[in-house]
Amino acid sequence: MDFECQFVCELKELASVPALVIREHAAVSEIGSLFDAGFREISRVLEGQGRQPAPPSFARFYALNDGMLDVEFGYPVDAEVRGSGRAVIASTPSGKAASCLYIGPYAEIEPAYTALMKWIEENGLVMNGEAYELYLDDPFATLPDQLRTQIHLLLRDD
Repeated sequence: MDFECQFVCELKELASVPALVIREHAAVSEIGSLFDAGFREISRVLEGQGRQPAPPSFARFYALNDGMLDVEFGYPVDAEVRGSGRAVIASTPSGKAASCLYIGPYAEIEPAYTALMKWIEENGLVMNGEAYELYLDDPFATLPDQLRTQIHLLLRDD
């Protein structure tokens, strides 16, 4: 199957917004349980301040070394939210990014990344090494084959 034809890739300009996040180093195989526990922890911090998590949740992947991910994940928030424990105030990335929408199970997202990296190369762009995923649907309320993930590969400003 020619997966490149499944994805519409485009250049986007990302605007940074405040976020409540947890940043961790974890094995790729542990990412699901890390996100499950971490998003619940962030939700408790927000609920303790009389707020609810505001979609979309997101993850920012900084590096992958020897099977270990450096990842930050959380929810966008307004400026009045305070961090607590591992959940701290940060911001979502800004700048130019190559982007595509993936629909399907999280575990099968790799072809979207492959198509996006090919598009970047074909357009003479250069990645900065970071990926940013927006999870547009609630995985507890959406069938896995219908989950929408907006993928952004951040680009260098050169």
